[in-house]
Amino acid sequence: MDGFAIYPAKRKGYYTMPKYHYHDYYEIYYLLSGDRYYYIENKRYSIQKGSILFINKNEIHKSVDSTVPDHERFCLYFSSDFLNRFHEDQKKLILAPFLHSNKKIQFNLMDQSYIERLLFQMHNEFNQPDGYGQPVFFESLLVQLLLFSARKQKRDRPEHQEDPMNSRMSQIIAYCNEHYRNDLRLELMAEQFHISSFYLSRLFKRTTGFTFKEYINTLRIREAEKLLRDTNVKMIDISEQVGFANVSHFNRKFKQVTRMSPREFRKFIHKKE
Repeated sequence: MDGFAIYPAKRKGYYTMPKYHYHDYYEIYYLLSGDRYYYIENKRYSIQKGSILFINKNEIHKSVDSTVPDHERFCLYFSSDFLNRFHEDQKKLILAPFLHSNKKIQFNLMDQSYIERLLFQMHNEFNQPDGYGQPVFFESLLVQLLLFSARKQKRDRPEHQEDPMNSRMSQIIAYCNEHYRNDLRLELMAEQFHISSFYLSRLFKRTTGFTFKEYINTLRIREAEKLLRDTNVKMIDISEQVGFANVSHFNRKFKQVTRMSPREFRKFIHKKE
């Protein structure tokens, strides 16, 4: 169905997503069993059975295994258009969990039963082709899930619940997020933050799941996608604006991440509109 999808998955053993990704739609991740780590932007969350995460549009994220094998989860996706019939003030209320500083909610056993019932209802309906009134059915259950979560956030007022990071590492990531358009090299960053390049490389990978270069390139490609989607700026200018040394390097890295060249991406986006 256009604008909405829900998928369960049960994995045996240890599993880590092969790479970070981001997308132009909302994602809800609910863990039915197991223990995981989940990176969203520059934060790492430890999640257990009954944990739910709200990943906003275009937020970089990745699921990583912990020391516990086996897990089962639901992933639910929906587009901005799916809730179009609601007024802006209503949408702001419905989408509040995605805008909260803490992306995680931990439900108690009673709440888990309610949330899982909603998810299984959505999944059963999703597997019924051409169900009568499907969009309205999905919308009603999705709004219940989001409002229930928003109320819990407001009632509990949780502080950040991500795993504590090395304070220096938090500063480094924040610096990268702000200055990725500049010439950011591992050696220069190490010198600026008074640590060795070798130690920074290992710390960065352990803390974020990214290599330093992967993280910077992902930030740059995400900004390039926005410029390709929203402007008519030339490729060579986009390449320069997001921090690539030359347009050929930009084209190569863009295709590695998106599986399309920048020109193909722009044509694809405009054709969808």
